[in-house]
Amino acid sequence: MKTLCVVLTGALLLALPVAAAAAWYSPPPGSLAGEQSVQFTVSNWLTLSAFQGQMFSYQRFLSDTRAIRVAAGLTLDLDDEELEVEYEGGAVSGSADVSTWDHSGTLKVQLMFYRGDGPIRFFWGAGPKVTFTDIHSEYVNYSPLGEGLAFTYSTRDIDVWGFGLQGFAGLEWFINDMFSLHAEYGVSGMYKLRDDVEQLVYSHDPDSNRSISKTIRSPEFDSDGVRFGLSARF
Repeated sequence: MKTLCVVLTGALLLALPVAAAAAWYSPPPGSLAGEQSVQFTVSNWLTLSAFQGQMFSYQRFLSDTRAIRVAAGLTLDLDDEELEVEYEGGAVSGSADVSTWDHSGTLKVQLMFYRGDGPIRFFWGAGPKVTFTDIHSEYVNYSPLGEGLAFTYSTRDIDVWGFGLQGFAGLEWFINDMFSLHAEYGVSGMYKLRDDVEQLVYSHDPDSNRSISKTIRSPEFDSDGVRFGLSARF
């Protein structure tokens, strides 16, 4: 525990040189209860992004020594592409359409515990973590066949759900009554369920059409690394 505190303290001080010029501040007893904050990741010294989740990270102090944090994220991506395909050394040409869309999300609810009464306080916590990823892709390839046109159509759907727990420990530096800086290290244990379905359709040979489906279940234990953050309280 002492080693972790030393490492996090050093990381926090090295990553935040401007804080050395700030006056020391310590929240008065009882002042944190009911305080709320939004949290951001500090990277590349000046870049801010969401902390713990891609879109949203919210924390509320229940008392000076306890807090609850909720983090949620959602991503969405869509790509469409048209390709020209050459056959027989370029003498004959065809085309292909490729489309892919995917979205993913994360939800975390964490209970946090604080220790200490100075400007820099140690905290730790844990809570459930749920993730999902949904990927859909389609590929259509048109090619000449005799005097006509043949096509091959394929689709693939991948759904991945993850359920588990995330634990973490860190240090928070209360700069003033509105802002604080923090560094934390986390680990996650997850159980993931992956469904993968692929379908192939051949216009020139329906007997070759096929569907492939598989399910993979896997436990995972990963380090979430060290995060540097900024909390803005209100």
